[in-house]
Amino acid sequence: MGMGALHVSTPERRDRLWLLNAFAVALLTLLGATGEALGYDRHLKSNTSKRRTHSLFRQGCMLYELIPNMPEHRLRPLIENFAQNLAQQSVFNGTFGTI
Repeated sequence: MGMGALHVSTPERRDRLWLLNAFAVALLTLLGATGEALGYDRHLKSNTSKRRTHSLFRQGCMLYELIPNMPEHRLRPLIENFAQNLAQQSVFNGTFGTI
């Protein structure tokens, strides 16, 4: 996850970085699952395979990179469904529910 190349001065700082990294991986995986549920995965793969060719995390990373240039008619359902899926996750709801 890229943490091997870092020199972290304190264990507390290391733990905070790992926590942020874990949240980022979980959010990107959830974004990938949302995109796959909407059928956006067929735009991300280069073949006509019926099976998943990219992990949900990788799909989330690809969708995240596409968001700035994504047309409104594709972006709106993705963000709305992502928000609904995020609200259903008890970990995120408990952690970020007050924000």
